[in-house]
Amino acid sequence: MKLAFTFFIACIYSFSLIGSEWYNADRNADGVSVLDSLDIFNTITDIEKQMREAVESHEETSVIPISVSTGDSLQLQERVVSRKNTGVSDTIVRRADIIPFNTVKKRRTNYLDSLYVRKMNGTLALPDSLFRSPDLGGLTFKDTIIINPLFLPVVFTGKILPDDLSFYPPKEEDSYKGILISPEDTFAPMLAKMEFINEARRQYWRQYPDKVKMSVYHFDTIPRIDTQKDVIEKFNPFKELIKAERTAPLEAPTVKTVEIGRKYWILLGEHSLQFSQNYFSANWHKGGTSNLNFNNYHVIQANYKKNNIRFNNMLEWRFSIYNSPEDTLRNYRIGEDLIRYYGNLGVDAFIKKWSYSMNAEIKSQLFNNYPPNSKTLRSALLSPLYTNIGIGMRYGLDKQSKEIKYRRLRLTLDLSPLSLNYRYVANNKVDVGRYGIPEGKKSTLDLGSTITSIMTYDITRYISWNSRFKYFTSYDMVEAEFENTLNMMLSQYLSTRLYLNVRYDDTVDPDPTFKYFQINEVVSFGLNYKW
Repeated sequence: MKLAFTFFIACIYSFSLIGSEWYNADRNADGVSVLDSLDIFNTITDIEKQMREAVESHEETSVIPISVSTGDSLQLQERVVSRKNTGVSDTIVRRADIIPFNTVKKRRTNYLDSLYVRKMNGTLALPDSLFRSPDLGGLTFKDTIIINPLFLPVVFTGKILPDDLSFYPPKEEDSYKGILISPEDTFAPMLAKMEFINEARRQYWRQYPDKVKMSVYHFDTIPRIDTQKDVIEKFNPFKELIKAERTAPLEAPTVKTVEIGRKYWILLGEHSLQFSQNYFSANWHKGGTSNLNFNNYHVIQANYKKNNIRFNNMLEWRFSIYNSPEDTLRNYRIGEDLIRYYGNLGVDAFIKKWSYSMNAEIKSQLFNNYPPNSKTLRSALLSPLYTNIGIGMRYGLDKQSKEIKYRRLRLTLDLSPLSLNYRYVANNKVDVGRYGIPEGKKSTLDLGSTITSIMTYDITRYISWNSRFKYFTSYDMVEAEFENTLNMMLSQYLSTRLYLNVRYDDTVDPDPTFKYFQINEVVSFGLNYKW
C-alpha cells in the first residue's frame, strides 16, 4: 500500500514538471518581442545618456580580453517573428563573428554595434521589419540623417561664460516651492539637455582651443539671434493694437520762431501802508493823549547785470504822520520823512564773491517839519542833504538753507577806504548847527572811510529781518546808523512791522540823556505788497 501511494505521488510530481515546461515554452514562443523603432531612435539620438553612461561605467570603456575556444564558434540568428496583426514575417540576421581562440576583442561603447552590422558609410544596417512598424505611421529612417548638436562641426560663438554665472554662493532654496506643475511636464528637461550641450561645447573650447577652426564671424549669411534680454526690451505685443491707420508725415512742421533777448535789468519792489492807534478816556487814571499814526514805506530796486559788470540801484521813501492834540498850532505832525537813493557800480574781481565797486548814497526829505507849538522850521526839502561817495570793494553772499525751506541769507558788504561825506542845508531858516555844519556855512565836506552793510535774512516764508549799517569816519568825527526792520507777514497782503533806527553823530551838541545817540522806533500793522 505504501509503495502504491509513493508511486502515485511521484507520477503527479512528474506530470507537473512536464506541464510547467510546456507552459514556459509556449509563453516564450508567444512572447518574443520586436525592437520598437521609437526606442531605437531615442537610443541613437540620446547622446547625453550615452556620454554619461560612458563616464559613469569605466568598465564599458576599457578593453577586456575574452577567450573563446575554437569549437565554441557562434553564429547568431534571429528566429522568424510572426506579427499577429500585420502578418509580416522577416528574418533578422544578427552580426555573426567567428572569434579565434585566445583572441582579444574590444568591447564597444555603443551596444548597437554588438547587435547590428554597420555599412561602409558607418550607419547601422537595420532590418526592414523595423521600418514597417505601424507605430511610426509609415515613416522610414533609411535615408534620414539624425543630427545631434554635439556631432556638428565646432563653431566658436563667443559665449564662453555660462548665462547663470554668479560670484555669490548659491542659495539653498526649494526649487519646487510654489510650482503647481511638475518640472518633468514642462520644458525643464529639454532646457537641461540644451544646457548640457552648451557646457560640453564650453569645455571643448577651453581644453582644445587649437582644434576650433571656425567662429560665427566666418559666416556672413547666418541670421543674428537676439538674446533673451533683447527680445524682452524690443518686443511689444501691443504694437499692432496701437498702430495708426495713417502714418504721420516725417517732415517737421513749420514753427514760427521768436528770438527772445536776454534780460539784463531786474526790477523789484515793496510797498506798505500801516497804521497804529491809541485811545485814552478823559478819566484814565494815569492820563494820556489819544493819537492815530499812519506809516508809509516804499522801496523800488533796479539791478543790472551783464557778464562781470553789476549796477544796483535802490530808491526808498519813508513817511509817517500822526495827529497831535497837544499842538495848538497844527492838527498833525510829521514823524519820519526820508527819501534815499543808494547805488553801487561793480566789476567782478579775481577773488570769488568780491568785486571792485563804487557806491553813492544820497538822502533828504520832502516836507517841512516843525517842533510842537512852534513856528521854527526844523527841516525841509534838501535841508539837510547828505551825500556819501566811496571807492573800494564789495563782498556779496547769497546762501540758501538746505535744512529749512525758504530760509535764505543775502548780505552785501561795501568797504570804501576812500570816501567823501558831504552835508548841505538849502533853506536859510533851518539851523545848520543841528546838522553838524559850522555857523555861517551851508555845507561841509569830510574825507574819510565808509563801511556799509545791507542784510536780508528770511527766517521763514513769512518772517524776514532787514538790517542796514553805515559807518563813516573822517578820523576826527564819526557818523553811524544802524537800521533794523522785522517784518511778520500774516497773509500775502497783511503784515506787522517793527522798525528800530539807532543813530550816532558826534558833530552835533550832545543830549543830556542820550548824548550823541538818536533813537527812532515804530510798531505798525497794515497792508503789505511785494513784486
